[in-house]
This record gives sequence, C-alpha cells and structure tokens, in this order.
Amino acid sequence: MSIRSLLRCCGICLLLGLSAHWVQAAEDKPAAAATEKKIPEISDEPRTVDPATLMPKKLAARATVDFSDSSLREVLDWLRDEQGLVVLLEKNALAEKGISLSEPLSDHLNDAPIYLLLNRLRSLGLDWYFENEILHITTAEIAEEQLQLQSYNIGDLLDAGYDEDSINETITTSVKPESWEEVGGPGVYRTLGDVVFVRQTNDIQRQVQGLLAGLRKHGRQTFTYDPPANLELQQKLTENVSVNFEDTPLVVAVEKLAADAKVDLRLDKAELREKRIRDREPVTLSLTDRDLATVLRAMLLDLKLTWVLEDGVLWITSTEKAESISKTAIYDVRDLCRDGSESDSLADAITSQAQPDAWAEVGGPGQLSFPQPGTMVIYAQDQLHQDALRLLETYRTALRSSKPRAVEAVDPQEVVTVYYRMHSGMASSLIGTLPVLVDPTSWNQNGPRDAPGQILLVESSPDVESSQGKTSYAAAGEASDPVRVAVTSRAVLIIRQTRENQKKIAEIIRRVRTGDPSEDEMQGGFGGGGGGFGGGYFSPALDATSNVVPKSLPQKSQLPKE
Repeated sequence: MSIRSLLRCCGICLLLGLSAHWVQAAEDKPAAAATEKKIPEISDEPRTVDPATLMPKKLAARATVDFSDSSLREVLDWLRDEQGLVVLLEKNALAEKGISLSEPLSDHLNDAPIYLLLNRLRSLGLDWYFENEILHITTAEIAEEQLQLQSYNIGDLLDAGYDEDSINETITTSVKPESWEEVGGPGVYRTLGDVVFVRQTNDIQRQVQGLLAGLRKHGRQTFTYDPPANLELQQKLTENVSVNFEDTPLVVAVEKLAADAKVDLRLDKAELREKRIRDREPVTLSLTDRDLATVLRAMLLDLKLTWVLEDGVLWITSTEKAESISKTAIYDVRDLCRDGSESDSLADAITSQAQPDAWAEVGGPGQLSFPQPGTMVIYAQDQLHQDALRLLETYRTALRSSKPRAVEAVDPQEVVTVYYRMHSGMASSLIGTLPVLVDPTSWNQNGPRDAPGQILLVESSPDVESSQGKTSYAAAGEASDPVRVAVTSRAVLIIRQTRENQKKIAEIIRRVRTGDPSEDEMQGGFGGGGGGFGGGYFSPALDATSNVVPKSLPQKSQLPKE
C-alpha cells in the first residue's frame, strides 16, 4: 500500500495533530493578537557523518586501483608495497575457514578511501581491525572478539538538553543493538559524570563516534556512519533508465545496467552461491524511462533477490542478507514535535505507516527513539529510512497548509495522575517517603483535607528475564516457562499531584534508583552511581481523566530507567 493510501486510512487528523500547536493565535481572534510562533527551519545538511573522518589516516587515504581478476595475495601486496601499511595476515584463522591467498578477487577503487576495499573483503568471509598501527586481516569471528575500551565526553550533549539515560538508550538501540551486554552481546556501556566508557570492537566504536557526532549536528536526514558514495548511489536510484533483456544471463544484465546507469552495481556472488542462485540465471525485462529502483525491483522479483547500498557499491543480494544490514540516521523534526507527547505521536505515526511490520515492537529489526524532543533516531534498512523521510515530508506539507490553532497554556498547578512502575520493595519504601520529601502540605494525609496529593500502591505483573536476557511483562500466576531464569516483582505507585510536584517526584525516584555520585566518583573514579542500566521501571504517565500522556510531564524517553 502506498504512503498516500496509508495516510488516507489513518486520517489527516493525525498529521495535523502533530503540529497544530505551532501557531499561537486562534483564527477567530483579532488580527493584532494573532501572532505566529516561527517554525524551525530544517537544514538539508549534513547528510552523513563520513566514516573516513573516523578512520585511521592511512585507511582514510584515497586511492585509485583496479583488481580485475586478481587474488587476495595481490591485494595484500598492494596494501604493503603501495600504501605503506603494516599488514598482518592471520593465516591459521583463514586456513580454518578454507580461505587461501590465491582466493580470486575482483574489485576497484576510483579515488575512494582504502577502508572501503577492506570492508568489501567481507564478501570472502574476511574481516579486519587496526591496532597499534598494524592492519590485521582475519576472519569475522576473530575480528568480533577484539574489544577495546574507549571513553567519550558527552558534556556538551548534556548541556544541549540530552540526558544520560536517553543517550544510553539511543546508542544501545541504534548501534548494533544485538552486540550489547543487555541482550547477551559482548559490548559494555558505562556512564560516569560527563564521560561514557564503551568496550566494543573497532568498527562499533567508530559507529558510536558517528552517532555522537550526528547528535551534535544533524539535518533533515543525517546518516551517522555511511560513506558519501552511498548517498550518490541513493540519488542514482531515482534516475531513469531503459532496459530490454530477453533471456539475458543475470551477470550480463547487471553489467549492462551498471554501464547504462553509470553506477557501481555488482552481484553478491558469495550470497548467491549460498542461496543456490546461478549468476547466469536468465532475465527477461523491457522497461522504458523508469527509475533505477523500479527497474531493479522488477528484474529481481522472480529471483527473490533485492539490492542494498553498502561500502560504496549497489549490491544485488538475497532478501535475507539485505534484512541483516541496518543503518542509523538522525532526523531533525523540531518543526513537527516540541515535547515528549508530540514525539510519541510522531513515533506512533511512523511505525504504524512506514512498513508497519518492520519495527521492533512487532518483532522486526527497526528501532526508533527520541533522545530529546525534536531529534529522532532510526536504526533500519535503507528502504525503510527513505519511506520514513517521505512520510516526514508529507507531514511537513500538511503543517504548512494547516489552519491556525490556539495554544493551550500549561498550568504547573494543574493536578494530574501519573503511574510509576518500579520494583515492589522500592515502591513500598517510597509510598511513605515521597509525601515527606515533596511539598508535605500538598498531600491530603499530611496537609489540609482539600490538598490534592494522593498516593496509592498497586501490585503489577512481574518482569520475567529469560536465558536470552530479554525482559517481558508476564501475567500474574502464569505457568512457568523452561527458559526463565529470574522473576522480579513489580508494583505501581499511582500518584495524584500537581504537574510541578510530579517533576520533583520523578527526580527523587531517579536519585533513589541511582544515588548521587560519591566525592571520589565526581573527581574521576570509576564505578558506582549514574550508570543508567537495565530495563524501565515505569509505564507511560497517564492522565486519569483523559487516558492520554500529559504533555508537560516526563515521558518514557525522558525519565530514568531501572
């Protein structure tokens, strides 16, 4: 179904509701009183954080070379002799995988960074890492075991409005989510004050650096670790081309299409062999002046193949391989959402309309988060990124044509009800402590009988942690499951208070959970509070009368997690 059809199904009200509050005056008020709040201008740049800027200088160097019908040995010799690199080939590891120096290899660089050539060795089952000025060529399995500890100062991001928990969540859900310790991976993430400590592979460390750089400066759509060559290929996919194939071998059709479209288009031969698809499979297709993306879809549909952009090449590969390749992009959406409530609405709109079955909430690989309102991060496949961008542009068009609406002022003394989910023991302690620490006279058990504050404790479904390290909300009394290893009791504090006091309550809960850093920690020691680890302790704050998230209250993406 097209995006336009999906929008029609979901209703234009959803689009207008995301941004109707940008205009401050109602249409029926006098013109002198009708003042508009300026909508932020969204920049098209930067479009990517270039990985070359994060690479060792020797690997970021640009080169032109042609390895047509060459071997792995010739590539390694070129790296040593022509590029002056110290190359260590881990022969035993390669031998175990059945990879020899005579392995056939065809590749080329045209004034492109050397690291792209190294990355493409992965098609042979190889990988690399760079340590102590030595380039190690090894297997993917061994490269993934080479972990390094690096630190990153995020003080400027905290000053810019991000918080520790949101940065933590964004990194661990947007940079190789399966590689972190919370889900059984080797990667470790710790925060101490303004410093983040990350233990990960070389490649993932660079992806973390790219994400942090993107949070500091991003535009309409900014990929955090994608070579500029991929963006050029993305543009090529929108340009028209004509084809006329009649039982043409796939490999020949690809070569001709690459020449006609002036694009680096290649077959992922290793993956095709894995899927038992011959590179001489006949192709029959005749199309005139159609964009390259459409031509590729039509040409590959019957073969159950697709395309993916990786390392400056438009690869034709299996759908399974394409689904395993995800990228991170940051979107400036300040013109569409200003607070947590509007961010949640925009997230719901995108995940329900841009490939709804592709998101983590329904078992897909796609991840979407808001490290702060107005900044959206998506980890997904290339085509899902483009669908999301088109959807955002549709929303912007709706915003520009929407009618002025009155803005409802937020009263800090408005009384709202919030549900805070946490460990049962913590809830039992806080039920008597919060009325003492937060404006004691505002609670009806301590102050006047008409004081608004009320607090109730209700048992919640326990958290069940499986052997895979994943947490779920289990129904109370549910039969035991053989994969469970731990059950954690949970409770909910239902608190009725003013908006102003709800913010104080949220801060106390955060400090009770993490504690304040000790004097040694503030002076640079390693360990203790402020880490930001584990699963969430609460469900979204709900207004008791309207059953919607209160706009000025802390949202799930802003409050700390237990």
